[in-house]
Parts: sequence; C-alpha cells; structure tokens
Amino acid sequence: MYNKVYEKKEFIIFQVKNGYIAYNTKKAFKDGHTHMKCFKSAKTVIDLVIRKKVPRSTDLYYLTSLIRLSEDLFYINKIEELIKYREENIKMKKYSNNKIKILKRSV
Repeated sequence: MYNKVYEKKEFIIFQVKNGYIAYNTKKAFKDGHTHMKCFKSAKTVIDLVIRKKVPRSTDLYYLTSLIRLSEDLFYINKIEELIKYREENIKMKKYSNNKIKILKRSV
C-alpha cells in the first residue's frame, strides 16, 4: 500500500502523492479514511477523535473528516449538529446579503 508515517492507537497516517490519508483501522477503508493536505492537520484530526473534542472553528470538510474517522455515535451526532448549525448560518448570511443588495438597488 502506501508508506505509513504515523500510528496512534487504531489510527494510521499514510503519505500519498498529494497529501496524507488518516485511516481508522477498526472501520472499512472506504468508510474510515479521510484525505488531508498536510501532516499536522491529519495528526490533529486523529487527536480530536481520540479525545472526542469538538473543534470550534473549522470548515465543513474538516468536520466531515472527524465523522469518517470516529466510531462513537454520540461524538458523531455532536459533529453532525454542528455541521447542520453552520450550514443554516451560511444560508442565513446569503439571504441577508441578497436582501441588502436588493434594497440598495431599489434606492
């Protein structure tokens, strides 16, 4: 397979052509791996999943990576709620921005 560069508990990080793959060996590969561009972020994802910590400010791809690596259903539900909350906020911001533009045009 690929060159293993890091291992912690059941998690492994492989170096690939354009980044790194973090993989949970307790899950099937297609369901339990995620691609990251840098080693530090792959290592951080693993540490967050092991400690079951929810990051405060990250993008949706990073949060999805946490879900893919985790097996704890309670932790997965917390991350999914955060994703849902952020998606709703994004929709509201787009709506607010469009409303402001419309008002400016009509004046």
